Amino acid sequence: MKTLAVLAVLVLAVVLCDRFKETLPTPIKQIYTLWETFSHYLGIVMSFLMLTVLWIVGFGMYGIILKIISLPKRFTTEPDSFWIDATPSTKESMHHQF
Repeated sequence: MKTLAVLAVLVLAVVLCDRFKETLPTPIKQIYTLWETFSHYLGIVMSFLMLTVLWIVGFGMYGIILKIISLPKRFTTEPDSFWIDATPSTKESMHHQF
């Protein structure tokens, strides 16, 4: 409960600093500007890491599952030719082919 209260106070401080950024005293404004810069670069790194992990896990699992599903198809033998011998019965059956 104490951690939640501290977190709420920090969030409130950041929201107030953002709202009244122009009227803050100079030292607090400099600290807040440093915090904004740090959080921007932290966001870039974290989004890169999270998207990389999601990409590897998502498409990696997809690829592994597809390999497992298509594995039995690899061991089937294909015939040498797909030609099917057909014997026409009469000339009339060849008259209307389509």
